[in-house]
Amino acid sequence: MGISCSRDHSRAPPASTARPRHKLQMGDRLRRRSKITSSSSDGRSPPATQDRRRRLGPRMSQKPADQYLPSPVVRDYAAVSTQNSQFRKHMEDECVAIPKYRAFPDDPAVSSFFGVYDGHGGDFCAKYAAKYFHQKLAELMQVKYSEKRGRLSEAESSSSHRSNVTSTSSMDNCSDVEPDVLSNAEIEGCYAEAFSSLDKELEDFDESSESGSTAVTCLIRKYNGRTTFHIANVGDSRAIFCCDGQTSRLSVDHKATNEDEIKRIRALNGIIVNKRVAGSISVTRALGQADEKKFITSAPHIASLEIASDDAFLVLVSDGVTDVFSDEELTEFVAKRLAEGEKSITIGKMLLDEAKAQGSMDNMTAVIICFGE
Repeated sequence: MGISCSRDHSRAPPASTARPRHKLQMGDRLRRRSKITSSSSDGRSPPATQDRRRRLGPRMSQKPADQYLPSPVVRDYAAVSTQNSQFRKHMEDECVAIPKYRAFPDDPAVSSFFGVYDGHGGDFCAKYAAKYFHQKLAELMQVKYSEKRGRLSEAESSSSHRSNVTSTSSMDNCSDVEPDVLSNAEIEGCYAEAFSSLDKELEDFDESSESGSTAVTCLIRKYNGRTTFHIANVGDSRAIFCCDGQTSRLSVDHKATNEDEIKRIRALNGIIVNKRVAGSISVTRALGQADEKKFITSAPHIASLEIASDDAFLVLVSDGVTDVFSDEELTEFVAKRLAEGEKSITIGKMLLDEAKAQGSMDNMTAVIICFGE
């Protein structure tokens, strides 16, 4: 077991000419750009004539905890969230669990996808991301896989017409091509593009001008007996991994207290006041926040990990949980109850109850993923 790749796609996009955004009524506001195709929950796109935003409505995301389906990739999982109504008038957290995530029809790997999105300044961006991010990722993975197969086919064709050159040597020009499955680097590239593309879409909506959402997502893929998962995050929602009793944080807190983020923002002539960007926003990376895009980039931190141990689990959480739990306290809480035979769904609910009892003043979301057979 070891982290095979960890990348920070940290370069903020250049400031662009502002595009007009659309202020629409709920029920109508999501019909603007129907030219972009949607995908079903298994990642496949329906006909482009469908208007995906027409189906969105005021409550966009799934409630995965209410409809448990077994996963071909992980042993057990749960996705739970709760509004902390004593302190929060609105629920702005969203979570997604897709245990059978088929990125594209001829994908040789079996996959699952999980995500936590914590909105701020409104729930629009979190709901939008929860509905569409995994679909966009699937579309980009399909394009990348088709390109890869095309390069392989071209290399094989070239080899067949050159009798004095072996197939092996002809493939030297396509050394990045693993014919059967997307590589970690290729998936990470799709991840980075998915964040950027979804963020561009959000710029068309007036709701994203002063609101946004964190995101921490996990794509798990199993192929030839090997299980690899990919974490990508913006903002301060976390991915915390525990394997053989050892706790590791696989995400990065993109906050105005992070020294690297402070340097990045100051290099762009931004200011940090009271631990907030321009005195108003505590996170330094997010989906949305269109009016602050020069500083609040959507470039994610990405990490990939191959895992062989059955004694391992991953937790994705919003900051309503980590405000009162350290990483080690959280994994200890989960590990203890797993050892006692509790199911993930029960542990997830207990975790949120305990976070509230410990004084959390935010909405709370947790996704627990248990690896192994």
